[in-house]
Amino acid sequence: MSSVETSVKVVRPAGALTAATADAFKAEMLTAITSDTASEVTIDMAAVDSVDNSGLVALLAGYDTAKRHCKRLSLCDVAPPVRIVFELAQLDRAVSMVDRQQLQAA
Repeated sequence: MSSVETSVKVVRPAGALTAATADAFKAEMLTAITSDTASEVTIDMAAVDSVDNSGLVALLAGYDTAKRHCKRLSLCDVAPPVRIVFELAQLDRAVSMVDRQQLQAA
Protein backbone atom coordinates (compact mmCIF):
# COMPACT_ATOMS: atom_id res chain seq x y z
CA MET A 1 0.00 0.00 0.00
CA SER A 2 1.34 3.42 -0.87
CA SER A 3 0.49 6.73 0.65
CA VAL A 4 0.38 9.99 -1.22
CA GLU A 5 0.99 13.13 0.78
CA THR A 6 -0.34 16.36 -0.56
CA SER A 7 0.42 19.83 0.61
CA VAL A 8 -2.16 22.52 0.00
CA LYS A 9 -1.12 26.15 -0.10
CA VAL A 10 -3.86 28.70 0.42
CA VAL A 11 -3.78 32.21 -1.04
CA ARG A 12 -6.26 34.69 0.45
CA PRO A 13 -6.81 37.81 -1.64
CA ALA A 14 -9.13 40.48 -0.24
CA GLY A 15 -11.26 43.29 -1.63
CA ALA A 16 -11.36 43.80 -5.36
CA LEU A 17 -9.11 41.97 -7.82
CA THR A 18 -8.56 44.86 -10.21
CA ALA A 19 -5.73 46.41 -12.19
CA ALA A 20 -4.51 48.03 -8.95
CA THR A 21 -4.22 44.72 -7.06
CA ALA A 22 -3.90 42.02 -9.72
CA ASP A 23 -0.10 42.11 -10.03
CA ALA A 24 0.49 41.59 -6.30
CA PHE A 25 -2.13 38.82 -6.20
CA LYS A 26 -0.63 37.15 -9.28
CA ALA A 27 2.87 37.22 -7.77
CA GLU A 28 1.66 35.66 -4.50
CA MET A 29 -0.35 33.01 -6.35
CA LEU A 30 2.51 32.09 -8.70
CA THR A 31 4.92 31.83 -5.77
CA ALA A 32 2.55 29.37 -4.10
CA ILE A 33 2.08 27.38 -7.30
CA THR A 34 5.78 27.10 -8.09
CA SER A 35 6.66 26.18 -4.50
CA ASP A 36 8.26 22.77 -4.24
CA THR A 37 6.23 21.99 -1.13
CA ALA A 38 2.76 22.51 -2.64
CA SER A 39 0.99 19.92 -4.74
CA GLU A 40 -2.22 21.92 -4.75
CA VAL A 41 -3.10 25.62 -4.44
CA THR A 42 -6.45 26.91 -3.25
CA ILE A 43 -7.46 30.52 -3.72
CA ASP A 44 -9.74 31.45 -0.80
CA MET A 45 -12.07 34.01 -2.40
CA ALA A 46 -14.23 34.61 0.72
CA ALA A 47 -12.96 38.20 1.13
CA VAL A 48 -13.07 39.10 -2.59
CA ASP A 49 -16.04 41.26 -3.51
CA SER A 50 -15.34 41.97 -7.19
CA VAL A 51 -13.11 40.93 -10.08
CA ASP A 52 -12.34 42.81 -13.27
CA ASN A 53 -10.48 41.78 -16.43
CA SER A 54 -7.08 42.16 -14.76
CA GLY A 55 -8.12 39.80 -11.98
CA LEU A 56 -9.36 37.27 -14.53
CA VAL A 57 -6.08 37.49 -16.45
CA ALA A 58 -4.13 36.91 -13.22
CA LEU A 59 -6.22 33.83 -12.42
CA LEU A 60 -5.75 32.48 -15.94
CA ALA A 61 -1.98 32.92 -15.56
CA GLY A 62 -2.22 30.94 -12.33
CA TYR A 63 -4.23 28.22 -14.06
CA ASP A 64 -1.68 27.97 -16.89
CA THR A 65 1.23 27.87 -14.45
CA ALA A 66 -0.44 25.21 -12.29
CA LYS A 67 -1.14 23.11 -15.37
CA ARG A 68 2.51 23.36 -16.49
CA HIS A 69 3.67 22.32 -13.02
CA CYS A 70 1.13 19.47 -12.85
CA LYS A 71 -0.59 20.99 -9.84
CA ARG A 72 -4.24 21.51 -9.02
CA LEU A 73 -5.64 25.03 -8.69
CA SER A 74 -9.05 25.57 -7.11
CA LEU A 75 -11.14 28.49 -5.92
CA CYS A 76 -12.91 28.35 -2.57
CA ASP A 77 -15.90 30.33 -1.27
CA VAL A 78 -16.55 32.40 -4.37
CA ALA A 79 -19.25 35.02 -3.71
CA PRO A 80 -22.26 34.89 -6.07
CA PRO A 81 -21.45 38.19 -7.89
CA VAL A 82 -17.86 37.03 -8.49
CA ARG A 83 -19.03 33.56 -9.52
CA ILE A 84 -21.20 35.14 -12.22
CA VAL A 85 -18.15 36.91 -13.66
CA PHE A 86 -16.24 33.61 -13.70
CA GLU A 87 -19.15 31.84 -15.39
CA LEU A 88 -19.49 34.57 -18.03
CA ALA A 89 -15.76 34.32 -18.74
CA GLN A 90 -16.09 30.49 -18.65
CA LEU A 91 -13.30 30.32 -16.09
CA ASP A 92 -15.48 27.93 -14.11
CA ARG A 93 -14.84 25.34 -16.83
CA ALA A 94 -11.08 25.43 -16.24
CA VAL A 95 -10.75 25.98 -12.50
CA SER A 96 -12.80 24.06 -9.96
CA MET A 97 -14.84 26.08 -7.49
CA VAL A 98 -15.57 24.53 -4.13
CA ASP A 99 -17.30 25.63 -0.96
CA ARG A 100 -15.47 25.61 2.34
CA GLN A 101 -17.49 22.56 3.51
CA GLN A 102 -16.37 20.59 0.43
CA LEU A 103 -12.76 21.63 1.01
CA GLN A 104 -12.81 20.57 4.67
CA ALA A 105 -14.47 17.24 3.86
CA ALA A 106 -11.78 16.31 1.34
